[in-house]
Amino acid sequence: MKKKSPGFTLVETIMAVAVIAIVMYAVIAIYITSGIRGVNVEVFTVAQSLAEGKLEESMAQTFEALSSVSQTGFSQDLSDYSYRIAVNYVSAEALDTPVASVTEYKKIQVKIRHPKLGNPTQLESLRADF
Repeated sequence: MKKKSPGFTLVETIMAVAVIAIVMYAVIAIYITSGIRGVNVEVFTVAQSLAEGKLEESMAQTFEALSSVSQTGFSQDLSDYSYRIAVNYVSAEALDTPVASVTEYKKIQVKIRHPKLGNPTQLESLRADF
C-alpha cells in the first residue's frame, strides 16, 4: 500500500473554490443591496424631518392665517427636496373629506418630494378654531 501524501486533491480544491465563490457572491450581493437601500433610507429620513418641520410651522400659525402653499423647493443642500402644503376645511362628521363651506376645522397635509422617493412623504394634522 502506498502512503497518502499530505495535502488536497484536485477535486477537493475545485470544490473549495466553488463554495468560496458562492459565499462571496452572496456577501457581495447583500452589500450592494444594503448600500442602495441605505441611500433611500437617508432620503426618507430627511424628507420625514422636513415634513415634520413644515407641519410644525403651519400649526404655529393662527387659524385664519393657515393657507395652502403650492409646490416649492428648498434651498442650498436640500434643493432636491420640494414641499406642498394643502389646507382644507373639513366637517366634524367627516374629518378626511374637504368641504366647500367654512367650518371650525382645517386639515393640513404636508407632502415632501424627492426624485429618489417613489411616493412623497406625507404628514397630516387637524387644526380647530377654538
